[in-house]
Amino acid sequence: MLERTRHKYEFEQLYKDNYARLYYYAFQFISDAETCKDIVNDVFEKVWSQFESLQQETITAYLYTNVRNKCIDHLRHSQVEEQYADFYRAITQEEADNGFSEREERIARIEKVIEDLTDPTKTILKECYYENKKYKEVADEFGMSINGIKKHVMKALRLIREEFGIKKKSQEVPEKEDETYILM
Repeated sequence: MLERTRHKYEFEQLYKDNYARLYYYAFQFISDAETCKDIVNDVFEKVWSQFESLQQETITAYLYTNVRNKCIDHLRHSQVEEQYADFYRAITQEEADNGFSEREERIARIEKVIEDLTDPTKTILKECYYENKKYKEVADEFGMSINGIKKHVMKALRLIREEFGIKKKSQEVPEKEDETYILM
């Protein structure tokens, strides 16, 4: 109990002696006061959880290193968020520029191609894409092999691509779990 009280006192002293310096150190990297406070507090929380095992002679260097690393992590994360935001803005702007009528027109063309398909191709495609069933489930329903289901799906997707003048790079159809085809 006495040992724990001593550690608590030492930690409080470490906190009082270094908090302001670490805050301003973080502020050199990140010019957001709240973020700097959060970073410094996170570092002190980490230090408190490991306080008994840390070497007291190097603890100040440990604090500065951790604050620097957390600042760098924050900046990297912010950069990724900014890239995503730029991407999202570009996509939404493009969609707004093109209008939703163009998208609706593409959907209508796809639905027309699907409705013109013969059975069982039409039903298989609807089961796989509209009902989101796996090839194995549809194969069991139709009493076919998975390869048979894949052939029907490939045929339907080929006709949709032809409707839009899109050439396919590969004749391979991915497994349902990994499927990346987008019909629109």
